[in-house]
Amino acid sequence: MTTLIIIVLFIFVFILSSVLGLILVDLRHITTDLVYINTHTTNAGVTSNLHFGIIQHLTVAMNQLLQKTHHLQQTEYQREHHLEQMLLNLTHDIKTPLTVATGYVQLIQKRPSTATPTILQRVLDNLSSVNYYLRYLMDFNLVRTKANHLNLESVNVSHFLERELFNFFDDLNAKQITVIPKIVPDLYLTTDQLLLQRIIQNLVGNWLKYAAASATISLDKADEQHLRLAFSNHTAEGLTGDDTLTEQFHTTNIHSSQSLGLGLSIVRSLVTTLGGKMAVKMEKKTFIVELIFRTLPPVD
Repeated sequence: MTTLIIIVLFIFVFILSSVLGLILVDLRHITTDLVYINTHTTNAGVTSNLHFGIIQHLTVAMNQLLQKTHHLQQTEYQREHHLEQMLLNLTHDIKTPLTVATGYVQLIQKRPSTATPTILQRVLDNLSSVNYYLRYLMDFNLVRTKANHLNLESVNVSHFLERELFNFFDDLNAKQITVIPKIVPDLYLTTDQLLLQRIIQNLVGNWLKYAAASATISLDKADEQHLRLAFSNHTAEGLTGDDTLTEQFHTTNIHSSQSLGLGLSIVRSLVTTLGGKMAVKMEKKTFIVELIFRTLPPVD
C-alpha cells in the first residue's frame, strides 16, 4: 500500500513538474516575443504554444494592450506629422507676402515716386496676410505647448461666450452682422480657458470674413455629460464639399490668399487637444461648425 502511494505521488509530481516546465517554457517564449516587439517596429503579437486557459487569457490580454498601444502610437505619429506639415505650410505662407511687401518697400526707397496709393495698398494687403498667418502660427505653437500641459479648471461657458462676443461687438457691427445668441445660462465645462478662447475667437473671426447679414451661436447640453457649441452663419455664396472646407488651403474666395480651411484646421486641432469633437455642416447658404465637449475630463 505504501509503495502504491509513493508511486502515485511520484507520478503526480512528475506530471506537475512537466506542466510547470511547459508553462515556464511558454512564459519564456512570450517574454521573447515581448522583447522583440518592444525593440522593433512591428504589428506582431505574442503567441503561446499551450492551450491552458490562463495562458490563453494572458496572451489575449497582452495582444489587446499591444494593439491599443500601437493605435495610440499611430495616432500620435499622424498628429505630429499633421502639425509639422502645418508648420511648414505656415512658414511658407508667411514668407511669400513678406517677400512681396519687402520688394515694394525697397522699390519705394529707390524711387519714391512709385509710392502711389495702389502700391501702398498692395504693401498693406501683403502685410495683412503676414499678420493673418502669424496669428495662426501662434495658435499652432499653442496647440503644441498645450498638448500635454492643459490648465484645466471649471468654466462658466455661458458667461465666457457672452464676454467674448461682447469683445467683438464693434467689429461685428462694422460688418453689419447681426448675431443671434441661443445660449443656455450657467453651463459649466472643465477646460483650458486659453484654448477655449482661441477656438471662439477663430470661429467668430470666420464670421467677420465670410458671414453675410446674420450669424447664430448656440450653447446647450448634448446630453448629461456633453455640451454642444455651434457657430452658424449665412454666406453670400453657397458652399460645396464638406471635406474641402477643412483642407488647409481651401478658400471660398478666388481673390483671397487667406484660407478658410487653415482656420478650421487650427480650430480642429485646438478642439481635439481639449478632447472634443468638431463637425462641419452646410445647409444651402448656411455654414455650421458644431463642437462637442465633455463637461468633465474622462476618469483614467
